[in-house]
Amino acid sequence: KSSKGAELRAMIKSTEIPRKLAKRYAEECRRLKSKASTPERVQELEQMAKNLEKVPWEPAETFWQAVQAVWLTHMLVMAEESYPGAGDSFGRFDQYVWPLYKKDVIDQKNITKEFAKDILGSFWFHCNTAYDAMINVGNQGINSGFGQLMTLSGLGPLGEDQTNELTYTILEVIDEWHPILEPKPNVKLHRNSPDRLLDTIIEMIARSQGAPFLINFDERSMAGLTREGVPEEEVWNYACVGCLENTMQGNDRSGTVNCNPNLTKSIELTLWNGQNMPGNDVFTKPGEQIGPKTGDPEDFETWNEFWEAWQEQIRFIIRYTTEIYDQFEDIDAKFMPTPYLSTIVRGCIEKGLDVRQGGPELRFVTVNGVGFATTVDSLLAIKKFVYDDKKYTISQIKEALMQDFEGRENEIMYTMLRSKAPKFGNDLEEADEMARKVMETWADECWKYKTPNDFQYRPGMLSWNYWAGADAGFTVATPDGRKKGTFLSNAICPTSGADVKGPTAVTNSVGLSIGGKTESGEFVNYLPNGTSQTITFNPSILKDPENREKFKAYLKGYVEKGGTCLQVNMLDAEMLKDAQKHPENYKNLLVRITGYNAYFTTIGREMQNEIIARETHRI
Repeated sequence: KSSKGAELRAMIKSTEIPRKLAKRYAEECRRLKSKASTPERVQELEQMAKNLEKVPWEPAETFWQAVQAVWLTHMLVMAEESYPGAGDSFGRFDQYVWPLYKKDVIDQKNITKEFAKDILGSFWFHCNTAYDAMINVGNQGINSGFGQLMTLSGLGPLGEDQTNELTYTILEVIDEWHPILEPKPNVKLHRNSPDRLLDTIIEMIARSQGAPFLINFDERSMAGLTREGVPEEEVWNYACVGCLENTMQGNDRSGTVNCNPNLTKSIELTLWNGQNMPGNDVFTKPGEQIGPKTGDPEDFETWNEFWEAWQEQIRFIIRYTTEIYDQFEDIDAKFMPTPYLSTIVRGCIEKGLDVRQGGPELRFVTVNGVGFATTVDSLLAIKKFVYDDKKYTISQIKEALMQDFEGRENEIMYTMLRSKAPKFGNDLEEADEMARKVMETWADECWKYKTPNDFQYRPGMLSWNYWAGADAGFTVATPDGRKKGTFLSNAICPTSGADVKGPTAVTNSVGLSIGGKTESGEFVNYLPNGTSQTITFNPSILKDPENREKFKAYLKGYVEKGGTCLQVNMLDAEMLKDAQKHPENYKNLLVRITGYNAYFTTIGREMQNEIIARETHRI
């Protein structure tokens, strides 16, 4: 009669669902078999029925059964969680399915590689049936994906590379099915990644539009996960979920895009002593005190005074964000239990607690900072022009922001702020150290809080679409020279157009901003959930072998110097402009946004223009 007993009874009952569902599918296969027109199809349907009589209730014994078991389990988790939910990802698929692929395709030759690819192709097709309901009402919403991410390759427990022949077979399937939205592959690279894998990746990128996969970097990612308490002897076996978020397998049911505070709000609150800018009365009353009173910055005489006031405002924003989320979590845990999912996440049965009530061994809620580079560049501009050069006063900066840089004098200031202040993303020591301090300040604040159900808050930086949506629309002009309502910076990327020193400079800045390395050369990562860096290249750069070798060297350098995840766009701006004029000719044109692929013609005009305006790099 206890709540624990009720929870365990619900879990026991839910475990019967996969067997019952598989039985019904087996019956349907045999019904279809009676109508099949060829002996080959009759044989296929009978084998499918036999597979379904075994999995997922019993362990798979063949490659085909393994893929079938993964799909049924995945489908049930999606249905129970009512997407979004982190369980929509497949983990290290090429590792846990590899023994059966090796047995059936390589050792015993029970099936051919081509038939195995047919099975995987069917799996790929089914992942996209998640959009059927959307398709029935038009194109609305079909601009990203359902977070069905598959992790490939990566390190083993002894630091060895775990790429195998199934890894390459899956990459072939991805290449043949591209462009398609789901599942989204994430290839893990590290210091010991083989040249064959790197060459395969570069070859696929060279002939793609939005790269068909994301590239994750093990050493940096693992440093973040150990920071949140994952044992060093286990951390190698992490996988990515959703878009690129780093998560352990089997015992981790963390939220990865729970809270998305607008970091740039801290600049406004600092400038106006914890209040909105006059005239910015969205959701608040004029003169209402929102953040703490940190003093009128017009009275500050030193940069340190301004910095300390900013720190207090950003800490308030993080604290306020957690307080609001706590209210939601309590409702979620009470009214949206997930007993089936709870049976396959370690810790839940042992505790008699649902996933959403704190059952998993590892459980985090993620605070994803939005507008990072906009915040950093704004602080850099204030420091330079107000306190270092003394060219402008705080009063003048505030007046220009209130007027959205309109008027001749404000336009001159606007140009100065945009072009003469140091900007994050250019491998500048001052800018990168400012970025690191900003990151450390808000990231450290996240660790101070837990939810009522004992989920630990942690920092991450996946901006999703918040940098381009309401957050941007409601954000006043900022001291980096950004006008009201225009896009904020995306995830950990530099402000659009600010990275003028090439991809290596951006890489160095990104790596340093999330902690760099210790004096002994160990990786530091303030963001265990991961962070997305999107970078755009012109397709022409990978046409000749010399530049492909340079790109390989760039990826190897990213392992040592960069962030946790890189997403590559190979885009020709002129082609994108033509796609705007003639969308009917570009229905399958994919682009990378922030952790996911999207069909270019289905996203909004403003987002299209932002992608066209992105800095295109050369090697």
